[in-house]
Amino acid sequence: MVEGSPHAQKVPSDIAQIPIIWRYELLKYLRSRRLIASLAIAFVVIGLIYALPPLLGSEYSGSRTDQAISIERSPMGIPYQSIGTFNDTGVLPDTVKIFVNGIEVPRGSNTWVIAGVNGAPSLSRFFGTETIVLFVGNMSSSNVTSSYEWRVSAESFEGNFLGFANLLIVICATFFGADAIVGEYQNRTGYLMFPNPIKREALFFGKYSASMTAGIVVVGLFYGSIALLSLISAGGIDSNLGLSFAFALEYLLAIMAVAYFISTILKGTTGATVLTFFLFVMILPIIDQVLSISGVKPTGSVSFAAGVLQYITQNPYPVDASETFRRITLHTYYPDPTIAAITMLAYVVVAVVLSLVLFKRKELAG
Repeated sequence: MVEGSPHAQKVPSDIAQIPIIWRYELLKYLRSRRLIASLAIAFVVIGLIYALPPLLGSEYSGSRTDQAISIERSPMGIPYQSIGTFNDTGVLPDTVKIFVNGIEVPRGSNTWVIAGVNGAPSLSRFFGTETIVLFVGNMSSSNVTSSYEWRVSAESFEGNFLGFANLLIVICATFFGADAIVGEYQNRTGYLMFPNPIKREALFFGKYSASMTAGIVVVGLFYGSIALLSLISAGGIDSNLGLSFAFALEYLLAIMAVAYFISTILKGTTGATVLTFFLFVMILPIIDQVLSISGVKPTGSVSFAAGVLQYITQNPYPVDASETFRRITLHTYYPDPTIAAITMLAYVVVAVVLSLVLFKRKELAG
């Protein structure tokens, strides 16, 4: 009788082990409810930011009647004698009606137009995207009023939410990265995992990819909710919201790498969690502020670079400014988008390399 050969058990390759570790780490986040908790935080904050302005009397849209218009003389090179400016932003041009001394004046090329609209697109080079009424005649001595509908701009609406994006990303790094390495040592699960034929590199990148996946889900749903609400309330999405999302993912990549570095050098999960959170929420922002007060732009700080998430949607992009008050010069600095991207990428590379080197050398004790 010929016995059959035993079934050969082949160990997966190092690369094939990464998605296996990734899958089990994601299951761990679900079972510990960290992913659900971070999503709950994101949606609760979104709900509060969205609901509070209307509850406090600041609506996202509305209408105005009998609104005075400020009249100025037109600059040279414009074939109109007077310029009228609205007191509101987000005026819907198609809804504007103009009244001169109480009598409605029809819109037209021989009466008045809106800058950049109705046959005057070339005027946008003088006024940008601001809504302005251009009058053929001299209106300086007339009582000019208007009625119109208005709606908050997508830029302004989304900016209310993007101020929370930095903190949400820090929360993700704290939940999914701070104890990823040190937890294996403190909880003694490393005794079961490390003797297996799994290289530390595969274990590290499997865990790191799972942490990033969980973070991307949270941040992606956060930005997706902003886009949806912006469509509903502002009638559109700011053209730079996608760019802000790209910077958000890079920032998540950077501070997740730093969180892993902290997790490899500390011996307890509590210390790693606390240090990760307060490093980006308090310690680095305080250092950035001290440097700014001293007149030094904190270009190399990842927390300073993260400001680009919010500023990138502003048009025009803010520029550095200085103001002297009673012999004291106050400096306001804004991250350059290109330099910010390079800075965050540098943090990723350095933190990942150091974390991997330390993790390979770290041994179980006790």
